[in-house]
Parts: sequence; structure tokens; C-alpha cells
Amino acid sequence: LKELDKMGLRPAELPELLALGAEYPNEQRKYPVVALGSVWQFWFGIRYVAYLDGGGDKRGLVLDYFDVEWIEGCRFAAVCK
Repeated sequence: LKELDKMGLRPAELPELLALGAEYPNEQRKYPVVALGSVWQFWFGIRYVAYLDGGGDKRGLVLDYFDVEWIEGCRFAAVCK
């Protein structure tokens, strides 16, 4: 998040992530695309974020832990501030 801020960017939110997936459906088949700007928090404190994933003919929207070490090769969607 700090690196994005230094570049004048902010993390994409869920509507922006979905728009990206609609415009470029094959990107999520190459690598996960994460939207760190939309955080959903469980009542006991665990935070989740949405990401686009896929492979072959499949595409999907998934929730995963915000505080996870993301796999190498995933992308973080960002937009200009």
C-alpha cells in the first residue's frame, strides 16, 4: 500500500476490480488480480479482500485473507488518486 501511494496510486475497490475483469477477462486466467481497496472484516477481526482468479475456461471472484503473503506473480489492481 505504501508503494502504491508513492506512485500516486490507490488500491482498486471491488467495483473497479469487477470492471477490470469485464474489460480484460483473460488477465485473471494468467494470474490472480487483487483489490486491496475493498476490505471485508469478520466480527472477530480477520480481514478479507476480493481477487479475480481463474485458469483454463474458468474465471471467478474469491475472498482471501488481507494479511496473507500473496503468491509470487499475483497482481494488485490500482487506480490513479
